Amino acid sequence: MPFSCARKMLICSLIFCFTGQSFADGPWKLRKDKHNIQVYTKDVEGSSYNAVKTTTFVEGVSLSAAVALITDVESCTEWAPNCAKSYVYKEISETESLVYTDNDMPFPVSDRDVLSRVAWHQDPQTYEVTMTSQATVDILAPVKGKLRLTEANAGWTFTPLGHGKIMVTNQAHINPGSSLPGWVTNMLLVSTPYETMKAFTKQVKKPKYQNVSISFIHEKPEKVAETIESAEAPLAEKAKAQQQEPRDASNKKTEIQL
Repeated sequence: MPFSCARKMLICSLIFCFTGQSFADGPWKLRKDKHNIQVYTKDVEGSSYNAVKTTTFVEGVSLSAAVALITDVESCTEWAPNCAKSYVYKEISETESLVYTDNDMPFPVSDRDVLSRVAWHQDPQTYEVTMTSQATVDILAPVKGKLRLTEANAGWTFTPLGHGKIMVTNQAHINPGSSLPGWVTNMLLVSTPYETMKAFTKQVKKPKYQNVSISFIHEKPEKVAETIESAEAPLAEKAKAQQQEPRDASNKKTEIQL
């Protein structure tokens, strides 16, 4: 396999492992906009590598389904390029864990692995869900034959927009831990995040992620509110009409007396 192709597959694999933190340096620049998926990159001060952000929208998918896919770390082999295996190394709480991921890279690129600290949070007002991921050091002993990643910050954000529509965003800033020039890696941070997001939008709609329940996730109660509002509207109109009738009769009686 050509070396350039191997480098591309490396970045593609890493994007899955670290895809929602906000990187505050330069402005985002749109690099690709296709099939309702946008890919942005921007400079990060003091780093040779760009940060990348990918956005899209999905419909008919619950917040729980989106979270269920990401927390189903073992499924990475079904849709994340070069993911050899992934598992929860340690569960700290229901919203925080240490996740190990092994990426099987093609020759001559060294295989990568990482132990990341993953944390989930849901805004109680907006119901927006965020997942942050940060590479750890000195927790898990090095694995022979693997290059351990130690500089990677990223995450997912799921924003409910109403009417069954969710905005999906992922961001990442990664040092791939190799001698690859930064400009080469940056060039690859366009097509690979795009393909990863495409895979996510298909995978999240699989039956096994539908009708799931995540203990720390609450769906935005818009549908319930709309249902109640629709059901109550005729009753409200009827009540208003009933209140109006006596007032009209009283007015008529007054007019007769005058």
